[in-house]
Amino acid sequence: MASPPSAASEPSLPTARVCRTTQLRSLASIPSHRRSHTTGDWFTGKPQVAYLRARATHMAKPLVTICIPTRNRVGALRKSVKPILNQDYASVEIIISDNDSNDGTEVFCRELERLDHRVRYIRQPRNIGLHGNLNFCLGAGHGEFLCLFHDHDDHDLAIVSTYVAFLLDHPDVGLVCSDWELIDEAGSRVGVRDHDVEPVMPGLEYIERTIRSGRSSIGIPGTMIRRSALGSIRFVSEAPVGFGDFPVWFEVAETWNVGHVRRRLWRWTQSPRSQSARTITSMTPDYHENLTRYCDAHLKRWPEHGELVARWRSSITRYLFWALAYETGLYFRTKGSGPETAGAAKRGTDPGDGSATLFEMLGYRLGPEEFQEALMQLRSYRTGSLQHAAFLVINALIRLRCTWPLVWSTRYHARLRNVLGLG
Repeated sequence: MASPPSAASEPSLPTARVCRTTQLRSLASIPSHRRSHTTGDWFTGKPQVAYLRARATHMAKPLVTICIPTRNRVGALRKSVKPILNQDYASVEIIISDNDSNDGTEVFCRELERLDHRVRYIRQPRNIGLHGNLNFCLGAGHGEFLCLFHDHDDHDLAIVSTYVAFLLDHPDVGLVCSDWELIDEAGSRVGVRDHDVEPVMPGLEYIERTIRSGRSSIGIPGTMIRRSALGSIRFVSEAPVGFGDFPVWFEVAETWNVGHVRRRLWRWTQSPRSQSARTITSMTPDYHENLTRYCDAHLKRWPEHGELVARWRSSITRYLFWALAYETGLYFRTKGSGPETAGAAKRGTDPGDGSATLFEMLGYRLGPEEFQEALMQLRSYRTGSLQHAAFLVINALIRLRCTWPLVWSTRYHARLRNVLGLG
């Protein structure tokens, strides 16, 4: 069986290593240059097209497992579960995995289970950690497709049906996600993420792009996974929480394509109590450890990818350097120095332009001590002459108290990202 398509510049995956793919997926092993990303029809002119479309149209709707991992957030769960229960796609099972809550979550979920036959409540006997609970969810249920929906986020009523239709139409896609919005606890939009990617992206291209840019078009709160693509892939239990999902998506993408729907189908809620409510200085080590760990694991699975993995390792530190450099500019941005939005902590970000960084959207400003830590991290991630020169300039500007160039750079960071090859 041919391996799934990869970027033209990337090494192809050996046939023998793709044994977990299905017979239906073998029909999709068509070279990427013969596929039409604009129409989504990958089988034009092929005898299989009639069979595949008839099967997708007339088959019984496949079961979708929706898992909601939760712990001590019964108030948020009451709100977030409503759009999940009201999805316009009927063939679902909803599994709530309670990680040993003590705030009334069990009482609420038991009643929900009694009222709706689709709901199954499972209480963990002890706190098994975030990744442990996520891994339990990945192995739960019987659906052909699987979603992990957070207990505090909002979802479009058509997100499940949209994803199911997409995966049925693209049998070689293992993961699909969409654009999304960031909202506060009041439901007000404070940022968006619209990904400029093709509807179907070769898996290795997705990995390369994500590591280079630090931005993944796949995110836990709004992703559907093909269970046959997931197989035994799981979160690393002892890995840091930040960016801990990236290695999961990457491993699936090693042998499957990645899908994207250009609609905002989910909304990510941020609050000071969120586990992601952290500054870049605390998240940077997580990013470095999780992605470096992935590179090590990938090389063991694919020893012929030595050159590719070396490029990824270089991209990890390169991205972190420029992300930290950007944060130093944001540190010096003062109130009234540009267009303001309360939702982005008055950091001069237009919540609707889609270009803000994740940390800028979250609005967690560095304090003086964290700023000094960011400078130390910046020093450690220097690689290449350009980063060394930039580090010297940044430090000189700070010592001279001439920081307006740093602030200026934050206003044009989208262009600078493209110039630096971080897009």
